[in-house]
Amino acid sequence: MIGQVHDDILGGMILMTMLGEALGNAGAPAAIGIRELARRLDIPFETVRRQVHKLVRSRACRAEDGGICLAPSFRRSTRTNAMLRKIHLEAVRMLDGLRRIRIGHYKPPGSSATSRTLSKEQAVVVAASIRLLLAALKALRGFFKGDLMSGLVFTAIRAANTKHITNTAPGANKDLLPDADRRPVSMMAISNSMRLPYETVRRHAAKLIRQGMCRRAGRDGLVVPTATLRGMTFEAGTVVQLVFDFMQELRTSGMRV
Repeated sequence: MIGQVHDDILGGMILMTMLGEALGNAGAPAAIGIRELARRLDIPFETVRRQVHKLVRSRACRAEDGGICLAPSFRRSTRTNAMLRKIHLEAVRMLDGLRRIRIGHYKPPGSSATSRTLSKEQAVVVAASIRLLLAALKALRGFFKGDLMSGLVFTAIRAANTKHITNTAPGANKDLLPDADRRPVSMMAISNSMRLPYETVRRHAAKLIRQGMCRRAGRDGLVVPTATLRGMTFEAGTVVQLVFDFMQELRTSGMRV
């Protein structure tokens, strides 16, 4: 999703932060200072400053009142609206999956006529989802000692290994999928799905292999073994808490989840 909003991961995170702010503000959203963005993203000030200048030059953002805000053309663009609707769709799928395993009570709404603008409830879900996404990325950096890209590649490999199960039978497995049932994924497939250069994926995948976080399955591709996931109990607990916080935010807004 970050790849849909911007070609660069950090630039996408900055734009996501401001989109979440805009969705939660009925009027014109106030400009956000670079120092505040750095604090929210837990990324060095100078790194954020350089990225902000790139966003201003590309006209995705504009400088205003000592900070930056989204350019109106970016907020209204077809690309941005498609990405926001995709976030809502994925959030609804996740909430429905949680209901299927008896965590929560959310029932997806029936199909409605397509619209370029989000309804009030959809905007609440998307804003909360953006905060969940950014909190998860911040946690991921911590899990991988500050190397966000390795964490993202690891997550993409892990998800691809079990996609054939999670996409067809939500909640059907009571335990971690055994290695025999995990399908290897190629580095090219990860590169395409993440919209990252192949060499970037190859470099981080090689690092994960050296660290024992994933392994090669011959010519078939990469697999995150079950043993690796069983050792990540703290990480799993953190992710579960993030999801519960997300659900609580929706409940506070008046939704039944």
